[in-house]
Amino acid sequence: MQDASGYDPNYVMGRSTAETDRLRRQSQLYDASTRQLFEEAGLSEGMKVLDIGSGAGNVSFIAAGLVGESGRVVGIDSNPEIVEEATRMARARRLDQVSFRVGDIDTLELERDFDAIIGRLVLIYLRDPAAAVRRLLAHVKPGGIVAFQDIDWGDGPIAVPPSPLLSQAWGYVKEMFQRAGLNNRMGLSLHGVFVAAGLPSPRMNLFAPAGGGPDFDGYDYMASGLRSNLPHIVRLGVATEQDLALDSFAERLRAERIAQRGVFALPTFVGAWSRKASR
Repeated sequence: MQDASGYDPNYVMGRSTAETDRLRRQSQLYDASTRQLFEEAGLSEGMKVLDIGSGAGNVSFIAAGLVGESGRVVGIDSNPEIVEEATRMARARRLDQVSFRVGDIDTLELERDFDAIIGRLVLIYLRDPAAAVRRLLAHVKPGGIVAFQDIDWGDGPIAVPPSPLLSQAWGYVKEMFQRAGLNNRMGLSLHGVFVAAGLPSPRMNLFAPAGGGPDFDGYDYMASGLRSNLPHIVRLGVATEQDLALDSFAERLRAERIAQRGVFALPTFVGAWSRKASR
């Protein structure tokens, strides 16, 4: 763990096979909203972009599609294994403009000529996200873009009619985040983070996939998220493996929603973007 920033390279959701699966499902459900955020922020052909907490590379690949072959995307992550995976994926996609580096955002030597800094689900894992963004601004050109997307768990799951199973699961995750010292409202907190970092008030949007019926991908995504969180839920004394019964969670949730002819929304992602002062 970094004492200077509080950034934990083994962040609360871990770096397991289950987490890799969750990230893939997350990409399928949320990538369109991330691309929309970057388009609104102004990412365009030829830009040089820094992706903080790049993980398996999904966000970097979205940015690469916007900056094109004449642009450049540099992803930074503290976990060597996931950087290797992201590098393999970039090669498989023939994205020569994308590269990944292993390191911590406070100690890694970085250029100071980026046109944009981006990140998805990274600021929530920093003890002082405003201070981190303020430091990162040193690597952005005057007038450069700062765009982040983070989760907002809100006050409870959105489900019509109400879902007892979702309410129970949400309660476990909320308690886990609180005991881990994380802000489960980071999404809507992005405004305050940007302003405290010295940026103009950001423009913001929010997005949450929703659905029901037998084929909604959200059942498996919720189960994979709980599975990634399970070690921490147990370690922090929130619940036991038996309480969650994850092997059947997705099917139980599917059966509940179908029986009630109900729908539910997945966690909300909030996007925010602003620009560094020109001078």
